[in-house]
Parts: sequence; structure tokens; C-alpha cells
Amino acid sequence: MPLTFFKKDRPLSVAAYAGFRNENRLWARARILRRDEPDWSDGKATENLLDLLRLYASHEVPGVKVSLEGFGTSAVATSDEEGFVTFDLPIDTRPLPNHAEWQHVTLCLPEIDPIETENAPILSPGIDGRLGIISDIDDTIIESGAHEFFANWRRFLLEMPSDRVAVSGAPEFFERLGRPAGIRPEADLNRAFFYVSSSPWNLYGFLAEFKRLNNLPRGPMLLRDWGMNSRTLGSASHGAHKRQTIERILDFYPDHRFVLIGDDTQGDAEAYWSTARDHPDRIAAVFLRMAAGKPIASQKANALAQLRGQGIPVWTGPVFDAGHAMLEKLGFDSDGETAKLVAATESS
Repeated sequence: MPLTFFKKDRPLSVAAYAGFRNENRLWARARILRRDEPDWSDGKATENLLDLLRLYASHEVPGVKVSLEGFGTSAVATSDEEGFVTFDLPIDTRPLPNHAEWQHVTLCLPEIDPIETENAPILSPGIDGRLGIISDIDDTIIESGAHEFFANWRRFLLEMPSDRVAVSGAPEFFERLGRPAGIRPEADLNRAFFYVSSSPWNLYGFLAEFKRLNNLPRGPMLLRDWGMNSRTLGSASHGAHKRQTIERILDFYPDHRFVLIGDDTQGDAEAYWSTARDHPDRIAAVFLRMAAGKPIASQKANALAQLRGQGIPVWTGPVFDAGHAMLEKLGFDSDGETAKLVAATESS
């Protein structure tokens, strides 16, 4: 049977990832691939396997010029050996909106005939309250069983987005956190969400479809370049990637504070404490999903204690349903402001 998912003659396309901007700078990323349009419909096990293998066996195309236009600026970059182009550009100064909004830039392959174009969504966080949310993905919004190796890989190889299960309470909790009751129910959430994960960029479309199906907030997903080396394998690399990416977001929005959401499988507690230590007064609260009945490792317990010692409210629990009580104590009220932050507390 021929390995058709390795074919080199598939169409050239631009995989545009959601970016973000502040008042005078824009960050956007895309990848140049030869691929068929992904099919997320659930089929037989063999069809699912081939469709998902195509995600991992991506055919990246280096050396392709990509132009970007939008926000009063234009630029050209060339795809690297993994097919990526990254734009980090000054733009015409324009204020951020009151509530978070989605805008776009246009990406184009000017040297390809016919010319390929794609719109890339750009998040503009709101200034009302100047509060954003940064969340992990695996075992925070999607059940992955990261601590169960074989079960985890079976999910990645056979289950489509519609087969995967959202973490209990996550969609409702994120909705409450992102849009207090009574504000613009027909519009996007008024707080900006960013997702930071050690999942590879190949899974971007898969994860975006999962979020759509489960009514989880849209937001830029900052994933990771994977390779068979110590830089991307091992638990230490997970924490390093998250710390570096969260710090980049904090630096991009120096006037915003952020709520950090994660779990206990990939060093989130330690990464979040390291971030809070290096960026005093920038972390508004920490929510960590913890496995029920599982003892907390000493290093993780120390990180949680350090967070609380810095006056940062910390919630831990097996499901996010109970996190609503924490939001009440934090004073997330109906006008989108954080009324006050209470002393660090913990809910079961």
C-alpha cells in the first residue's frame, strides 16, 4: 500500500495562525506547506489514522517569499527550513479597543502562480480592566492523559477533534472568566485569551477545531517546534517553553495583568511561579487543575506556596466547576473589572 500521505505533489498552501497586536506592534506567524485541506470528519479507524498521520508527516516548503499587509504596514519574509515565517513588526500607532476584538492581515505568496492569499486573524486585547488569560491546553481544556503514555498516543493517532473530550467544566469556566454576565452576549469574549502549549504546530488546525466544537474561546495558540533532541523532549523543556512564551506575552502587553490556567502534568506550577517571581504584580490569579486523590510533589507544592506567599490567589481542584467560587471571591463583577483580589485561597 503506497504511503500517499508523503506525496510531494500536494497543493502549496499558507497555514495562517492567529496572531496578536498592541498599540504599535504586530506578531503573526504562518507556515508554508504542501498539503490537502484537512478533513476533520470522523471516519473509520484506518481513515482517521491516515488523516492524522498527514498532520505529522507534513511537507514543509522552505525558501518561499511571503508578504504581509495590514495595520498600515507591509513586509516580506522567507520561509525557513521548517516552512515557518514569523512577523514581528512595528505598525501605525492605533489604540487598542475597549473590549477584545479580532482583526486580520493579508498573507500572500507573490512569486507563486496563481498567487496564493490567506487572511490571518489578529487579536487586539481590550483595555477595559487590562486583564488577559493565558491557558495551557493538554489536560487543561482537552483530556489528553499526558501522564498515560500509550493512551495519549492512541488518542493522537486515532481520535478526531469530535472524539476528544473537553476537561469537565472548562468551557463554562472560560466563558465566565472571559465575559462577565450581561456584557455583549452576542459578541466575542471581552477578555483576550492566549493558549501556550508544548503540542507541535502540526496540531494547530486540530486544536482550533476542537475549541470550536466545544465552545472554548478563540485565541492565539503558541505551540512548539518539535525535534528529536533534548531541547524539545523531556519535562524540563515543557516548562522552559511555557516560561519563555508567557514572558513574551507579558513583555508585549506591559500594561496588562494575566490570569494563568494550567494543570499538574507538565510543570505548570513551577513555570507559573518562575514567571510571577520575575514579573511582580503582573499575575492576577492562578488556576491549576489537579488530579483527584493524587499527592502533590514537593517541588510543585513549594511553587504553589511561593505563589500564595507573593499574595497571588491560587485555586487547585480536579474540575473547573468549583473555580466559579474562586472568581466570586476575586471580585470578577459584571462590568468587566476586577474589584479586588482577596488573600490567596484554595478550593477543593
